[in-house]
This record gives sequence, C-alpha cells and structure tokens, in this order.
Amino acid sequence: MIRAARPADQAAVEALQSHLDAPAPDLLDAAFAGVGDLLVAVDDGVVGYALAVPGDPEADPSVVYLAELVVSPEARRQGWGSALVEAVRERADGYDELRVTARADADAALAFYRARGFREAATLPGEFERDAGADDGVLLVDDLA
Repeated sequence: MIRAARPADQAAVEALQSHLDAPAPDLLDAAFAGVGDLLVAVDDGVVGYALAVPGDPEADPSVVYLAELVVSPEARRQGWGSALVEAVRERADGYDELRVTARADADAALAFYRARGFREAATLPGEFERDAGADDGVLLVDDLA
C-alpha cells in the first residue's frame, strides 16, 4: 500500500534514508513539517518512501522534483519503487514535468528511471559532493502533461 507519511512513520523513514548516497536529513525534517509530498510504501511496516517537492514558483512553476526515493534492500525488486513513482505522478496534478537527479555512475538507478519513462535531459558536472571530490549527476525528466 502507498499512502501519505504520518508522524509515526518518521523513525522508519529516517532509517531508510541512511541507504541514500547523499541523504538530506534537513529536507526530510521539512517534509515531516509539511513541505512537499512524502509518501510511504507499507508492507508489514514502512519499506520505502518517495519525497516530491515543487520547483521554484518563479523559475520552475510547472516542475516537481523527486528529491528522494528509497526502498529497503530487503523489499527491492518487488515493485515498491515503481509504485512510489506512479503515486508521485498521480499526485503531481498541475505540473508538466517530474524531474530526478541520479549519479552518472549509478547504472541501476538510471536503468530504473529509464524503464519508467524518464529521459536523460542533462549531465550535471560535480552535482554530488563527496569527501574526495564530486561525482557527476544526470538530470532525468518525465513529461507529465
């Protein structure tokens, strides 16, 4: 089942966030405070989540960003990621594009998004900062209109 996150889900979602290469705890805190659209996948507990946030109202008013998508390692390849992406699409009424950024070397993530209709729109040099430098990113876009 996919549903809106509840305050009681916060600890489980925070634990899932640790699976991201570049977690943004402040963004997740903002989501639980009502910023964006935070959805959870539930199957005998929270097994994944998606966080969608609107683009800048002046620069990107027709864009929504899939800021974070995580499925627990134990629940992967069971359709939860696809279900979360589809739920974000369904809730993105009024937006023309759904965008997500992935590391350029994250072959599995890139293949996942491509298989769900996203297209590569741009390479983003140095998008993901790391202790030893930065990794390039890829902006992927799904046309919603």
